[in-house]
Amino acid sequence: MSVEDAIRSKRGTSTKWMRYPRDVIPAWIADMDLGIAPVIAQELIERIDNGDLGYPCAEVESRLIDAFSDRYLERFNTPLDPALGIVSTDVVQSIVIALMTLTKPNDGVIVQTPIYPPFLQSVNDTGRRLRENPLVQTDRGWEINFDELEKLAGEPDTSLLLLCSPHNPTGRVFTQTELVRVAEICSRHRVLVVTDEIHCDIVFEPNYHIPFASISPEFAARVVTLTSATKSFNIAGLRCSVVHFGSAELKECYESIDSHLRGSVSTPSMLAATAAWTKGDNWLKSTLALLRENRDYLTTFVLESGLGLKYSPPQGTYLAWLDFRETKAAASPQEFLLSEAKVALSPGPDFGQPGIGWARLNFATKPEILSEMLERIGTALS
Repeated sequence: MSVEDAIRSKRGTSTKWMRYPRDVIPAWIADMDLGIAPVIAQELIERIDNGDLGYPCAEVESRLIDAFSDRYLERFNTPLDPALGIVSTDVVQSIVIALMTLTKPNDGVIVQTPIYPPFLQSVNDTGRRLRENPLVQTDRGWEINFDELEKLAGEPDTSLLLLCSPHNPTGRVFTQTELVRVAEICSRHRVLVVTDEIHCDIVFEPNYHIPFASISPEFAARVVTLTSATKSFNIAGLRCSVVHFGSAELKECYESIDSHLRGSVSTPSMLAATAAWTKGDNWLKSTLALLRENRDYLTTFVLESGLGLKYSPPQGTYLAWLDFRETKAAASPQEFLLSEAKVALSPGPDFGQPGIGWARLNFATKPEILSEMLERIGTALS
């Protein structure tokens, strides 16, 4: 298949491929161009063939929560009580509800910028006070500024930390030592932690994901874990995620918002997520291998291009946080590359103040499309 045919074949109904004109290669929103696991497709086809698209029953939701709990135990050695989990439409919705129910208006909420834009939007939209704890770029990659985190957590109105682990957009996979320090600071100042772990399966060896709720049984009682099969298994349009609470009290507070406002998830969505978590690991393993090859290809391009482009190769996720500050695209990388290279990236400023001069690139695509994308970027920056 030619590059043109490969690009053309991706156009369908997804916002990733439909937002921009046909001559633009999209590398912005976090969807993969790598299909879905056959076990998921089979599950959905069977439901349609059987005409089984009625209202979901409690058993379907229970099976999904059990699959989530079993996965965290088997994959991450972290026991999470299924009775403290619920199904939600997506992680962003869960963040908003958590802010509305677990904090008060004008409470301080810590986020570690640059950060997935809905973190910032959710804090502002719910009337909470944004407390930025910018990550620090070092020769070893992106690191947490613990002194600043301690200071922000100690502010009288700070009540919650929104953690993104693995981190989007930098791709950091935090170590046990780092997460313990975060937990100690939050415990000392009685700060709740809501942790978005949606990229937990997209981690490249020798790195490995450590659930924040695994730090200690005592600390886990003050943790809300958000995750989904949507990123790892490329089913974001099905809108299904899981929220797990460290205590019955946290769960009760979260559920104080009427269930009709929280919405409900369809049977196909829950069955697809359950199939992904229980039967999809062979597909995930091969997909991770391809993502690693793409990441390494991108790394070689950045190192050898001589264009002034820089980045720290991600330890997890399929997202690259690219530094254009020493290139001709420094003023606005996303606008420059959209105009001059016909490549669409996510604009850095959307990720907070540290994003000026940066842009995020999604490399979860076919190798031939990535090659064409980087060739276009290289030509535009030359």
